[in-house]
Amino acid sequence: MNPREAFRTFIKYQLENGEGLSQLKMSSEDVDAFITAVEDDMFFYDKLDEFLKDFIEIYGEDYGIELN
Repeated sequence: MNPREAFRTFIKYQLENGEGLSQLKMSSEDVDAFITAVEDDMFFYDKLDEFLKDFIEIYGEDYGIELN
């Protein structure tokens, strides 16, 4: 699977199955439109990067990550 397809599959799964996201009641068309819009949106990746960094800093030890 190429990286773009993997990204689209992951985001689609999250949008369709995420507990909090399910409250948005997005249609399949909305999900596809969102994925198409964000896959080349650097602001989205910046925010995702920021979230992952913060999450790892806070909870990393729970996953066996030791940060210096």
